[in-house]
Amino acid sequence: MENKRINFSDILTRQSIFLARSDVLFQLLIIIVCLFLGWLLSKLFWHWLQRNFPQFTTFIWRDEHLEPREYLALFLQSIDFPLITLILLNLMAGLFHSQNWTQGLIKRGEDIVIVYLILRCLLAFLYGAFPLTIIQEYQFKIFYPLFVLFVFNQIVNLSGNLQDSQVQLITLFNNPITFDTIYSLIVGLYFWIVIVILLEKLYLILINSKTLSEKSSIQATLILCRYFLITLGIIINLGFVGVDGRAVTAIGGGLSIGIGFALKEIFSNFMSGIILLFEKILKPGDMISIEGQTCQVKELGIRATTVLMTVDNAEKIIPNQIFLTQDVTTYTGSNNLVYCSILMGVGYDSNAEQVTNLLLKIAHNHPKILTTPSPVVFFINFGDSSLNFELKFWLNDINTRKRVISDINCSILTEFAKSKIEIPFPQRDVNIKDIKNFLN
Repeated sequence: MENKRINFSDILTRQSIFLARSDVLFQLLIIIVCLFLGWLLSKLFWHWLQRNFPQFTTFIWRDEHLEPREYLALFLQSIDFPLITLILLNLMAGLFHSQNWTQGLIKRGEDIVIVYLILRCLLAFLYGAFPLTIIQEYQFKIFYPLFVLFVFNQIVNLSGNLQDSQVQLITLFNNPITFDTIYSLIVGLYFWIVIVILLEKLYLILINSKTLSEKSSIQATLILCRYFLITLGIIINLGFVGVDGRAVTAIGGGLSIGIGFALKEIFSNFMSGIILLFEKILKPGDMISIEGQTCQVKELGIRATTVLMTVDNAEKIIPNQIFLTQDVTTYTGSNNLVYCSILMGVGYDSNAEQVTNLLLKIAHNHPKILTTPSPVVFFINFGDSSLNFELKFWLNDINTRKRVISDINCSILTEFAKSKIEIPFPQRDVNIKDIKNFLN
């Protein structure tokens, strides 16, 4: 069937004429009243349940799975409003049918409420099967947008089926850009991007048992996959809605000129981000030192990287080109091992072997110090007033370095005092002679 091209103003005119009909306005009024009464009765019903059955109507929103009693309360609260509203609309539809009144709009309202009731039941089931925070996030990103699209299509088709009509808005490179084209492009890209991000988060939850290094590598790979799939989705959607490749090429050429002059810094950060992701120089979870501050890589992005400062737990966004143009120290490049060293001196009357064994014992007794590689002690040299030793050990978390060194220093003072090992400090003996004998 050949498509009929109409103007967007014709659509608005048709809809306004349809909505101005008295029978349509009356049915709309009935639907609004049913919605209000459904909402009011659901609140009264829930208040009655809480007053008479408080043990069955209490639940706490948290990240863990709900108990059966809490799940029942959540399920009742999820379906009470649509269920009561559906009953009211059915009663009104029966009344209209008995009076031979037009009830097409009320039937359409029933369909919408039925879909909403199914959606609420589905969400209630997901609340019981998955963590609440995840379902809450995506009910507003996927489920409710899908319901809004369904309602929008029902409203648009009130005055007639528009599937065979193409509302042409503008012409771009001899290609007609219609309302359907823009609508399909926006909706398709939105759900494609949201689903890609959702799948990435679900996969990260599944690999929660992996080690930190494995998770960091997987996260870097997932970021590359995310941007690849988003780019692929844009290309697929543009082709699906019939956008000519020549138009895309022309727009891309214009954007490249703009990038070359006005967006040079952004383009530089973009390319730096791609290099960081492909070469895996940095990974989420890496501990680095940049500009004299120690921080942890939280999220790698195409334009910038988010790091968590270990000093005050603040987040800092760093452009990606900084990591390629400045010196950056990483503590977790090839592994997570962190080297620590403590220097100390003991008196010349101390037993060197006893000091060595005591330092090793202190290091082995600390739970944060790794046994592989094992701690070692070195007798470095003979000082002016002390025998100098070095205790060397390794940690797997840079954030615990200061705390562990502090613990070891306190243990050294305690154990050396118990073993009567002297830790010398600089001192001088001053001999004062009799001035008379000196003059003589």
